[in-house]
Amino acid sequence: MTSQGVRATVERDPVEAGLRHLGARRYGSVYEALEQAIRRPDGQTGTILTALTAPTSIVEDWTPAERAHALWNLIEEGIFQPQVGPTAQSRRRRALQAAFRVPDEDVGEWKASLTDRFKQLRTPRSPFGEVTSTQPMEIAWKRGVGRLAEYVAERLAEMRTPEDWARYKPQPPRVAERANVTNGHRAAGNTPTVFREPSEGAQKLFVNLFVVTVVLEGKARVRRISERLITSQDPDGLRWFTSRAYSTRSPAQGRTYVPAQPLWGCRAEHISEDGLPTTRLCFPRPLKRGERAHFAAEVVYETDPDDPRGWASVDIDSYGVDAGELRDGLLPVSGLTIRVKFDDDSPPAAVWWYAELNERERHQEPPAGSPRRLEVVEGSVSKTFEKPCQPRESYGIAFNWL
Repeated sequence: MTSQGVRATVERDPVEAGLRHLGARRYGSVYEALEQAIRRPDGQTGTILTALTAPTSIVEDWTPAERAHALWNLIEEGIFQPQVGPTAQSRRRRALQAAFRVPDEDVGEWKASLTDRFKQLRTPRSPFGEVTSTQPMEIAWKRGVGRLAEYVAERLAEMRTPEDWARYKPQPPRVAERANVTNGHRAAGNTPTVFREPSEGAQKLFVNLFVVTVVLEGKARVRRISERLITSQDPDGLRWFTSRAYSTRSPAQGRTYVPAQPLWGCRAEHISEDGLPTTRLCFPRPLKRGERAHFAAEVVYETDPDDPRGWASVDIDSYGVDAGELRDGLLPVSGLTIRVKFDDDSPPAAVWWYAELNERERHQEPPAGSPRRLEVVEGSVSKTFEKPCQPRESYGIAFNWL
């Protein structure tokens, strides 16, 4: 691109032009381009990205790498804002994820060119479907980058002091820890996560670690063990975690409440809440805001019937769950991990994971070769959700014997 072309691009709309440049890059990460622009503001990339990088100069004691990370954190935050990419399956969000190479649950490694990345979105589950051209993706990208530019420009205008930028600064211990994670099990970008608003009745806590193990006999659940590390968000002191587990007896009888039994770190109170039986897993003492608790409980299903379609599901009724992470590719140390142990005499025909889908979509078996399909190893299957789990959403493993 000539210097005249660079000036014309920037003059068209500085913030959007910078974002378009980042999204169209064939090689390297967005962070690398931002760091290059900060280190060489008079270079070609630096000139195009000035509208994005110049506001970070207020944190003059930060390194270029820290400034680039903070700026990328802000941009990635914008991609997941409701006014930009309203849902996980919105066309705008998926096109922005492809452009900025944000990990996508349905896509493996992003390809080089923007056009090829758009082609990777042509899948049965994608909101674009199996279209024959990339025109729908290009339209979604045009609309999405415009909305993103508005969000980023507004936020940059508000970032007037070093304190305003502090929330986006990467935390060195956390970044270093995640750099050691293997097999691709790491949260995207090492960024501060932006969660949507929880429901009015959400439990006032944030889940740092959540490991669920479901054991089957035949085709029926018999046990579900849940281990949690949570952080209180209750200014009045968090006294308990509310557990609601159900077993389906039959279509006519509907759901039946199953009490949870404490294993460690809590005690159980079985009460009626809003006319429904409920288990409170009470902590030894109330947790102040920011305090943590580690506890585990078990549910035993006595009358769960066989079902040709099974699943192990988690509904997020709290402020959210941290991004998933495995140490040495095996040990869950953060986020949501779901495990299912099948009966050796009743192996499943197919197993897959789902995230943020309605009940009908959860039971739709992904095609062969889909990254959502899971392999059963020695009668067990496990899924760690690399992305944070949002309030008011459902995540799980589904399977069938058909």
